[in-house]
Order: sequence, then C-alpha cells, then structure tokens
Amino acid sequence: MLASPLPHEEAHRLQVLLDLNILDTAPDERFDRITRMAARLFGVPIAMVTLVDAERQWFKSRIGLPFAETSRAISFCAHTILQDGAMVVEDALEDDRFADNLFVTEQGARFYAGYPLAAPDGSRIGTVCILDRSPRRLDQDQRALLRDLAGMVANEIAAGELRRAHERRSESDAWMLGLLEHIPDGVLMLDRAGSVICGNPAAEHMFGSDTGGLTGRIAATLLGEDAAVLLDPEHSPDAPPQEGGGHRLDGSTFPIEIKVAPMCLVGQQRYAVIVRDVTRQHELAQRNRATEERRRKHFTTATHELRTPMASILGFSELLLKRDFDPATSRELLDIIHRQAARLVDLINQMLDLARIEAGGTEGLSIGRVNVAEMVESTLSGLNGLGQNHRIRSELEDGLPAVAADADKMQQALTNIVSNAIKYSTEGSLIDISTAALRHNAKLMVAIRIADRGIGMTPEQLAHIYDAFYRAGDSQNVQGSGLGMTIFKEIIELHGGHADIESRPGAGTAVTVWLPALPDHG
Repeated sequence: MLASPLPHEEAHRLQVLLDLNILDTAPDERFDRITRMAARLFGVPIAMVTLVDAERQWFKSRIGLPFAETSRAISFCAHTILQDGAMVVEDALEDDRFADNLFVTEQGARFYAGYPLAAPDGSRIGTVCILDRSPRRLDQDQRALLRDLAGMVANEIAAGELRRAHERRSESDAWMLGLLEHIPDGVLMLDRAGSVICGNPAAEHMFGSDTGGLTGRIAATLLGEDAAVLLDPEHSPDAPPQEGGGHRLDGSTFPIEIKVAPMCLVGQQRYAVIVRDVTRQHELAQRNRATEERRRKHFTTATHELRTPMASILGFSELLLKRDFDPATSRELLDIIHRQAARLVDLINQMLDLARIEAGGTEGLSIGRVNVAEMVESTLSGLNGLGQNHRIRSELEDGLPAVAADADKMQQALTNIVSNAIKYSTEGSLIDISTAALRHNAKLMVAIRIADRGIGMTPEQLAHIYDAFYRAGDSQNVQGSGLGMTIFKEIIELHGGHADIESRPGAGTAVTVWLPALPDHG
C-alpha cells in the first residue's frame, strides 16, 4: 500500500476545511440525498462524500459503510484530491497503491472512482466517491456525471457558506463576490417580487446573457411559471431541488434543477436561487434506458436464433447415437451437425462482440491517428481467405486527411460491409471501393464507399438493415449471424461518424461511411 503525498499548500487547504465548519457535524439530508443518488445512478453498494483532514478522512455522508472515518494513510480519496479530474481505479487488486488497502481486504472493494470536491476558493477539501465489489470501468459520460455530483455537493457547501456569510455581516462583500464566482452552477439573487437583482457568471452563461443582462428580468421567464411557488419566505432551504424547464434568452429551453434559499439582506426579503443544468443527466438516463431496451430485445431474439442450431445439433446427433446409418448418410449428418455448430459459435462470438462494444463505449476504443488508405488496404488483406479479392476494384484518393480511429475496430466494421457485398452479389461481379475527402454538413469528412452489383434491397428491407439478427433475403440460405450491420453501426457511431446506404432490388447496394477528418499537422 502506498500513502499519497501531501498536496501543494496543504496548510492552506486544511485551514479552508476548518473554516467551513463542516467537519464532525451531524448528518445532513442535503448531502445524504446526493450519496443516495450516486449509488442509484452508478449501481454501486458504496457511495460517500468525504472530507480529507490532516490525519484522517471523515465521511460527511455515506452509504454502505459502517464507520464514519478512516486513517488518511489508507484513503483512496487522499490520492484523488491530487488530481485535476476524476480518479478511477478499475481493479484495486491490480493497483500497487491499494491492493492491501483496508477497503479492499476487509470491505471487499475492487472498484473506486472519485472526483475532487472544491471549496469556494478552489481548494480540494475532499471527494464525492463510489466503490464496488467488482472491477468495472467508467465511460466519459459517467465521469462527467461524477463531476456533476461533486458540483452539487460544492453547491450545497457554497449555499451553506452563503447563509453564514449573510449572518456574518461584518465580512467584506469581496468574499461574497468571490464565492459566487467559484460556484459552478448558476446563482440568481431575486427581490421580493421575483425580479433578478443580479446573477453570477455561470447563470449568465447558462441563460445566454451578456454580463448584467439578466438584471431586472422576471425570474419566471427564466425558470418557468412553476418556480413562483418556491418564492415563499417560509420555504425551507433544506427542501429538495425542484425540476423544471429553463428558458434561455434566445427562446430555447433546457432541463434544470432549482434550489431556493430565502434570506433577509439589509432588512429586505431576498431569494438566492441556485440553478443547475441537468441536460447531461437526462441524456445519459435516456441513453441508458435505450441501451437497456435494445439489450432486452437482443436477448429475446438471440434466444430464438440460438435455439435453431442447437435443436439441429441435438436432433441429428441423437439420430447418429440411436440408429445405424451407412457411411455416406452418417457423413452427411455429421456435416449438418458441423455446419450448425459453426453457426452457433459464430452467433455466440458476434453476440459477445456486440456486448463488448456496447459496454465499452468510447472508453473501449484505442484511438489513434489512422491513414485511411492503409486501413482500407489492411481490411482487404484480411479478406484474402475468402478467395474473392479478384472481384474488388479499389480507387483510393491520394493525400487523404487522417482520421481519429481504432484501426482494428474500423477494419472490423469495413470487413462486415465488404463481406456482405461479396455474400449478396453474384460470382464474378465487381465490387468497387473508393475514398474521398468531402464537405458534409459543413464539416470536412473522409468518405469510404463500398458498392456492389448484387441483389440489392427493397425499401422495407433497408428499413430493418441495422436490426439485430436481421438478414436480407431468405434467411435459410444466407450465411452469417445477422449481427454484422448492428456491430457496424455501433462502431461507426462510436467514432463520431455515420453511414449512408443506397440500394435498389437488382441494382446492388452502396454503403458510404463518413468519418470526421483530423486537421493537417503540416
């Protein structure tokens, strides 16, 4: 186990932590709500809001742990506060810093992810962190979500500090302004009537305003009419945030969470409103629901697809075991069993491949600067075993810009397309592969076009081309798992690209892959 080094300006950081007057305070629903949210969003048994003191880490809020503090020497979070962003330990048993850590050896933790918690002056006083008893990874959206949760805790700390600042009127206005400058979410100060007195830079940016442009506006035009019910002097500052719809000055809308703190400043009723843009959380939740629904659909269809070859293998092998056949018939039955077993293995391998791609997301890619012509030529070299390369005619444009890609995954995607072109076209017909750099939707893109002269597809078939286990034509006479185009689409979209497909029955199919071009280093 390796203890973390001390942060730069450790004495100042500890003083800021002490000045916040939050260490060893009673449980607070404002923070407990965030830890419960973290546990649910990430599906983990342990979630915490930690504060890193001189010799210990103390948990302001915790789920899944029986104790309230541990020694700083064994703290994951003491390492996290040294980072600029999230610290992720995918498997603690594989990390020399933590393999013999108390959380690993006694609590069974294998996975850790934490994001530094910033005080109003930017000092890193602790973390929002999650732990799991199984190794796992976080994609970029999940890392951003962890950052947002840390921002919520920072907001709560900042909001509490705002209330204390009001009570300590002898302190200078500079501290109040500095505090507002460092709050990551929008803050609006409203008068008794609900008009904006001022807003911090984050609020002005959120609502698309120039500096001072929010002053004098009616809060309901920014926060929605429902926000008016929160402007009550008796409204509890500990009440949970309310979701609503924000309205930017250009007329566009976005989802927000609103938290209101009534206060009296210089004898006047005022409301401090903290506004958080929750667009990312909504998009991630929607994407997770869509992914889960797609996986359920895949599983249902896969059950049927797997049952067919398994039934053939069992049926024909049972015939061979129970009856005596002549050598020719026995060999024919064995050939059927072998083909069905090969189909079963292909199905399973493709399903596992699709699951890995979906689960890994962009985090599962090894992105590098890729020469498109070399990538296409490597793809064709890998198809030599099909014995059809004499049918492929390539025209690769010179001087193409490079693309940011995982070369292996992109070759897999292109292989699926070229294999389909071979599979669905007649023996001897040509397959054309070409590349070009073109402007597409105002962006410089690299286009890779694969065109065959095969059977083509009807509009109805084309509408289902990306459906899992879908095979155009007579599925009994078409080899393959029906997952090739599903995998192709996942890979292309993970690279920030898309594909256009043109097809007509009897006239062949052309697939154009569009990938964003990288800027020329020269």
